[in-house]
Amino acid sequence: MLERYSLPEMTRIWSEQFKLQTWFRIEVLACEGRVKLGELDGDIVKAFWAIEPEIFDEQRIKQIEADVNHESVAFQMYIEELADEKCRGIFHRGLTSSDVLDTCYNYQLKEASDLIITKLQNLAAEFKRLALEHKLTPCIGRSHGIHGEPITFGLKMLRAYAETQRNITRLENAKKEISVGMISGTMGTYSTINPTVEKYVCEQMGLEPESISSQIIPRDRHAMYFTILGVIAATLERVSTELRQLQITEIGEIQEPFSSRQKGSSAMPHKKNPILLENITGLSRLIQTHVSAALGNVSLWQERDMSHSSVERALGPDTTITLDFAIHRLTGILKGLVVNSQQMANNLEKLGGIVYSHRIMNTLTERGVPKDDAYRMVQSASFKAIESGSNLLEVLLRDKAIQDWVSQEELADLFDLKYFQKEIDGIYERVLGPGNQGAC
Repeated sequence: MLERYSLPEMTRIWSEQFKLQTWFRIEVLACEGRVKLGELDGDIVKAFWAIEPEIFDEQRIKQIEADVNHESVAFQMYIEELADEKCRGIFHRGLTSSDVLDTCYNYQLKEASDLIITKLQNLAAEFKRLALEHKLTPCIGRSHGIHGEPITFGLKMLRAYAETQRNITRLENAKKEISVGMISGTMGTYSTINPTVEKYVCEQMGLEPESISSQIIPRDRHAMYFTILGVIAATLERVSTELRQLQITEIGEIQEPFSSRQKGSSAMPHKKNPILLENITGLSRLIQTHVSAALGNVSLWQERDMSHSSVERALGPDTTITLDFAIHRLTGILKGLVVNSQQMANNLEKLGGIVYSHRIMNTLTERGVPKDDAYRMVQSASFKAIESGSNLLEVLLRDKAIQDWVSQEELADLFDLKYFQKEIDGIYERVLGPGNQGAC
């Protein structure tokens, strides 16, 4: 995790103090669960809560760990140092380290999910705002990087909105799948702890008990979770890449925010580089590489091994912190996005109306011209317009073969942007619902 690409709320969830506080909470809640079963005196639990430090002594825990070479045991020994005589030997009784570590890790992922979902909702709101604001702002649609037919900038933003809404649903489902804990003892057989203790701890933590664990929570849950984070990152990369393309000098349809004191280049004062969008593209790629590591963690030896541990120490914080930051940054870009509608109009007419070729071809076929003949007639006229730098309509008006089928007045009427916008209301209604699509 790089501090440069992190936000305080998410960083707090992955701090050492948050982890130690959560470990302590899980351990004492397990004791509370045993009190409810009559296995422990309630005063023991009160004594444990009473010794909870405001700040856990990380250095002392590390000193103990250096001696015993076991992080979880070091934490337990540290608590034993703080505990009353009557409490000693009770903390962690009947549990295995993974009961605490895995439950804590999933709790952190659950908390991280809430922050990411909120940021995705903010991002979706910005996409929706731009979609409504530019619902009828015409621009050229491109396939393979080549001019296709007219669309609107609003439709681009509406697609991004719909994609983000799908990602919110995906993450909500992934959060549900990862929000499980376990207090099942060694090998997951509950031989040393009553299952009702697990149920109690999970209820208090806002988790569901894992239906069947080994000595760990199965890592297919985590593989799914991090895969969804990778899908969200792929959306961020797609959007940021397209916006970067639209900022290319020769296109110039949008501009990411650029402050009055900002410098775009150390050597070329005229430049306004899309560095924020490039940053998001790079961070998104990094997040996506984490998916393969999460998938690799599914295959552990028998009831457990430790090969997943080192991966997850980086995977959890690095993925969620980076994604949280990237979503936040893209939302800020959209809030300050400069949309050059005039340049969009210029680009739309740049090739002299050839973007209407499909409509002209369809009109010819409707009048009885064989499809291939119609295609060749319009293709030839389009290439002539491009090569001569003239308007396609002018070329068509000089083409007697085409005018045998379509009159000059009818040809002129075919060059109408509104033809490509006639179904926009329906598209918006499908995505946003009735009454929320804005007025055409």
